[in-house]
Amino acid sequence: MRDAAVVAAAGALLVTGPASPASSVTPPPSSAAAMYSDATFGYRATPGHDSFVPAATARPPFKKLWSRDFGSVVSAPVAVGGRVFAVVNADQGDEGGPRMELVGLDAATGKALWPQRFLTREPGATVTFGGGLLYTQTMSGQIRAWDPAGGVVKWTVDLRNGFSQYPPTWYRGVLYAQDGRGQAVALSGENGRRLWETPLLQNGWAPVVVDEAGVWIGFDNLAYQLLDRATGKELRRFDVPDMSGPGGNPVALGAGALWLRNSLGDDSDAVAYDRRTGDVLRRLPADATPAFGANRVYIADRGVVRALDTTAGYATRWTYTSPRQAATVRLVAGGYVYVQDGTGELVVLHEKTGAKAWSYRLGEAPHPMENVVAERDWNGWTVPGLATAQGRLFAPAQNGTLIAFGPA
Repeated sequence: MRDAAVVAAAGALLVTGPASPASSVTPPPSSAAAMYSDATFGYRATPGHDSFVPAATARPPFKKLWSRDFGSVVSAPVAVGGRVFAVVNADQGDEGGPRMELVGLDAATGKALWPQRFLTREPGATVTFGGGLLYTQTMSGQIRAWDPAGGVVKWTVDLRNGFSQYPPTWYRGVLYAQDGRGQAVALSGENGRRLWETPLLQNGWAPVVVDEAGVWIGFDNLAYQLLDRATGKELRRFDVPDMSGPGGNPVALGAGALWLRNSLGDDSDAVAYDRRTGDVLRRLPADATPAFGANRVYIADRGVVRALDTTAGYATRWTYTSPRQAATVRLVAGGYVYVQDGTGELVVLHEKTGAKAWSYRLGEAPHPMENVVAERDWNGWTVPGLATAQGRLFAPAQNGTLIAFGPA
């Protein structure tokens, strides 16, 4: 489940001002705490990337509230309170390349909160939320903090010659990132001051996940490091000698473990490492990083999603099978499992039984010969995902459209 302190800290600051040091954070009133527990802070929902929003109030069936066409692609959204944010490619196909921009919208109406903010001409820009601020990161490693209320830049840090695909991760007043060139970094969420830097075992695309144990950075199932949150000191490492992977496989924390995955033909398992000891706990065939729920691990492999019960020896409680043999669990929220099917449909299942509760077509079915990659957005230019807050669901659709759904 979510770290209650993380949820409290995430909402402890007004969105009209910069973050304060973690030591001065005042716990929010209970109503604000509830609002932030029913929120999606960015890619894979939480700092641990478990895709789990247990207190979500969104319940299917849904009806479409609004949709906005932003160009060609929409990132995993951030949904907090009555606002939703995303990075979009605003290029309509006539500019010769991407134009990545940050958008902020009223969650109820889709009306823009402020004019779209230009980020970069490179693909790969992302956004996350924490401590009352938005944080964007471009592929070349430029990180900016933004005031969500007015879309005003609070500070900017360049990670030199970066190579980044995933957003930074905010945790207890600190922003953690890695530059894709072999360096991890911790920045003050308040002003961007560099707190520490640590060399990594490998280079390449890799997300940063954080919990009370520390900062976890993994490169496929070939290497990972656990770093001290305060100092960057290496606490543990795993490294396969003389091997490097293609990268791009997200890591996640869930069910008491760190989960790593390869996408190599002869090694496509998701492997769980004990967070305390580093021992291998289990290997499960998977072509997507797992998602997690209350006493559940959701594993997808070749279009079959299995709900595994962690209290019963990982027994399979139900399965969902995609007719396209490709599916990814994007979100587990409020008792429902949100599956993006390779057919182009979003399918919502009851968490306990796997029964279908609702579905909606987000895009056209791909050509039968097209390779459907489980964890890629429609154009491969930013991180995919869903978001929920205050009873609403926000889903990027094909061709750069963001759709908001509410109670039917």
